Amino acid sequence: LRCAVVGMLGAALAQANPPLWPPSVTIFSPDMNMTMVQEQVDLAWMTNGKQGKGSPFGQFSTSHFAFLFKPGSYSVDVPVGYYTQVAGLGVSPDDVLFDGPRGPHVPCDYDPHQPGALDSFWRSAENFKRSGDMVWAVSQASPLRRVHITGNLALGEHKCWSSGGYLSNIVVKGSVDGGTQQQWFARSAEVGSWQVGGWSTVFVGVDVPEQQPEQCDLRTTTCEISPHGPQQTVVVDEVPVVAEKPFVSVDAADSSKFSLNVPGVRLNSSGADWSAGISISFEQVYVTWPGDSASLINIRLSLGLHVVVTPGIYTLDEPLRLSSPNQILLCLGLATLQSSNGNAVVSVLPGADGARVAGCLLEAGNVSTEALLQWGDETSEGTSSNPGFLQDIFVRVGGPTNTASAETMVRINASYVVGDHLWLWRADHYDSGNSMPPIDDSITMLGELSCDHGLVVTGHNVTIYGLAVEHMLKDQVVWSGEGGAVYFY
Repeated sequence: LRCAVVGMLGAALAQANPPLWPPSVTIFSPDMNMTMVQEQVDLAWMTNGKQGKGSPFGQFSTSHFAFLFKPGSYSVDVPVGYYTQVAGLGVSPDDVLFDGPRGPHVPCDYDPHQPGALDSFWRSAENFKRSGDMVWAVSQASPLRRVHITGNLALGEHKCWSSGGYLSNIVVKGSVDGGTQQQWFARSAEVGSWQVGGWSTVFVGVDVPEQQPEQCDLRTTTCEISPHGPQQTVVVDEVPVVAEKPFVSVDAADSSKFSLNVPGVRLNSSGADWSAGISISFEQVYVTWPGDSASLINIRLSLGLHVVVTPGIYTLDEPLRLSSPNQILLCLGLATLQSSNGNAVVSVLPGADGARVAGCLLEAGNVSTEALLQWGDETSEGTSSNPGFLQDIFVRVGGPTNTASAETMVRINASYVVGDHLWLWRADHYDSGNSMPPIDDSITMLGELSCDHGLVVTGHNVTIYGLAVEHMLKDQVVWSGEGGAVYFY
């Protein structure tokens, strides 16, 4: 009888695979007409990226896109605009090949100085192979992950000013040109060579061929005066503890079926690692639709399901609560989780060791909240053998409006939590309401957009790679936990 009940419960909990994807998710396959594929990605670019004079077009758009490519070859160019994610659906990056003239890229066609690429935020590309060169002219919150580039990688073009940036788990067979990047963080990568850009570059676990002895930038920490001013390069040979971001793939035997892959934890590592880790069938994954309420999603989380949040804006009146060990909350297309009632939008509860929250944009509302993301409480001990992970987590107070408010953006009370790419931004500019080009954003004034701290850490042995915190009213970061470490701040 007990076995029968368990079986019935399992059947009741089983989710559809393939899931019913909302219109904000587009699945491409290599047998599709490439002209039609190109038209679709270009349409998203015209909505969320079109460049020219004035401020960037679509910076505070309400449209979000996830373009997911099944294994195969694609002779298309994919300009990646705001709130757009381009990702391969293979188990390995080499399963999805882009061989068009530019492939996935972020151009810079603005005035080189204002804004240049200084406002090229909130986009991502991951899990594919690029045949040839690639341009990724971005600033903050625009990660490049799990990518194989056979040519060169340029982190800027046309001498546009830029202020990035982050890449990890990447192989570049040619050279990386840092361009005008004021700062950059690279982790767990293999590159042929790297021409450092601006003031500060941090390499953690980045391998360079032994036959490139002139690549001292990647071998030795240096600080010197360049023609552009002080230039610092920090080199750390190994990554102490890390796990790569969860990702979605299709099954090799049946490409209509989807899996959620959770890479394992690595200790004292360097170089890229494209192991898929644990593969979870989408029968165990709830796929949201924009408009889902917090209570509906929380019911699925309370049943132990993992959750993939599809692209869109979710107005939440209570936090999404992760309560089970190893539970995954993965956002696609930089899905925005917006507080509506003075509440956190994500809460990882005590006992949820090994939980992972990834790819989400968290946004304050008009009612102030104590913290938009709360990980644990004073009872949360965590465990070194199964750390939790925050990956590609971007938080903002303001931007779409000038009336948002929060006391703290992220609060980590648990121990053994690893942050991997966080940008916590109290907006210095916001949407002026002028939707017609040229678009001019308004500057945040004194008394607008209250936020005291970006990050508060009371947990012990917390590690963060790639931490950017800007414009808070009090201390940017308050850290009282012991045994912590930050690589790039």
